[in-house]
Amino acid sequence: MTVSNANEPTVSIRMTGWMGYGPTGGGAPSVVLQNGETYGVPQSEAEWLVGAGLAVRV
Repeated sequence: MTVSNANEPTVSIRMTGWMGYGPTGGGAPSVVLQNGETYGVPQSEAEWLVGAGLAVRV
């Protein structure tokens, strides 16, 4: 999965926890980043996730 943001380069992270966000439909988040999965995310989001202990850079 890649979360795109045209204004920022993306970096790869591997989740060490999980996080859901975005508008919900029926109580479920619209985007879920799952433990153990690798994602391409905007650099600022990667820094936040790594800093929060939810991901590592790969």
